[in-house]
Amino acid sequence: MSITNRFWIARRVLAEMRELASRHVPVETGGMLLGYVSEHNEPVVTAIVGAGPAARHRRRRFRPDYDYQQDQLESHFRSTHGRETYLGDWHTHPAGACALSWLDKRVLVRIAKTPSSGTQRPTMVVLAGGTPEWRLHASRLLSLSVGLCGQAKLQTLELEIYDDAAI
Repeated sequence: MSITNRFWIARRVLAEMRELASRHVPVETGGMLLGYVSEHNEPVVTAIVGAGPAARHRRRRFRPDYDYQQDQLESHFRSTHGRETYLGDWHTHPAGACALSWLDKRVLVRIAKTPSSGTQRPTMVVLAGGTPEWRLHASRLLSLSVGLCGQAKLQTLELEIYDDAAI
């Protein structure tokens, strides 16, 4: 099955991400993307998890509350009877570029190399710019080459916003 370049996100979920992002300006925040991969091999985000109450927010990075996020992921997985799970991460660049940093790319590789993540092709979403309007960039890890100087092949994704009633 081929990999398409579309990324689906529920309108209410995108609004929630933007609201969390605005609440934390001028520092970064973020969390998990939850949902499923469609029959066309496209990530479909139905929910997010925020950084969590014990997260540490800084100007150029944040450290999530991993225990909180894991609990939220497990709860979502159970409530959807295993149909929806972890797809990747999202975070903000309040005063930065609307693109993945070298650190973001490294995180994508680490996610793909972690069997318990459940995904070899994680998605990373960056919201940049800040209020009043956050710009969004999404990338997906397609593959990792092996060897001494292994490289990650990324795909920029085209945002498709959907209303829950439409699915």
